[in-house]
Amino acid sequence: MVAMDAPRPITPPGWYDDGHGQLRWYDGSQWTQHTAPLTRPAAPQAPAQPAAQPRAQVRSEELVRVKRSKLVWILPVVFVVAALVGALSAVALWSSGTFDSEPLERTYADFTQAESSQDCAALVAVTTQSFRDDLYDERFTCASLTTRPPVSREGDPVWGLRLGSVGILVVEESGGDDLDDEYDLSSSETYTFIREDGRWKLDGSD
Repeated sequence: MVAMDAPRPITPPGWYDDGHGQLRWYDGSQWTQHTAPLTRPAAPQAPAQPAAQPRAQVRSEELVRVKRSKLVWILPVVFVVAALVGALSAVALWSSGTFDSEPLERTYADFTQAESSQDCAALVAVTTQSFRDDLYDERFTCASLTTRPPVSREGDPVWGLRLGSVGILVVEESGGDDLDDEYDLSSSETYTFIREDGRWKLDGSD
């Protein structure tokens, strides 16, 4: 009795990895010369990132609004503080000697010179109408100046202040008129000045 060999497993024809980094065709009984590149596995894809969330929009009704009633008292406070800061700065400059007091002192000197020389045009140039009316206790005219005895007035400015278009000058005065030796001026006068017609003018005294 002849023994029969066990049946060999049959590999179906197809492309198989031949161990050399490529595919080779197997015809079912043997390897052939037909080859093909080995297909690489696809690279793993990075996990999808969640989409960025849009920034929350601030609604206009969520904004804090300043009520008009608050502005009524906030604005005056701001103006008062600014005025005080300006005034303190001006006083500090004057006291330190860096504040230019020449305009006020020069105007006062021109006034005393015009008064003593009875120069009406010069007096009008450095004084306001209201100052002249108060000085002569009547509506001032050039006749008011010439019909009165000339006044010899000497003054020594001791303190002053200029804030914008307003000025103050404190003067220690002495003097008198040329006709009456008993009439003597000796006092501390506070003069106020304003800017008018492009220059400083005396506007009041106390």
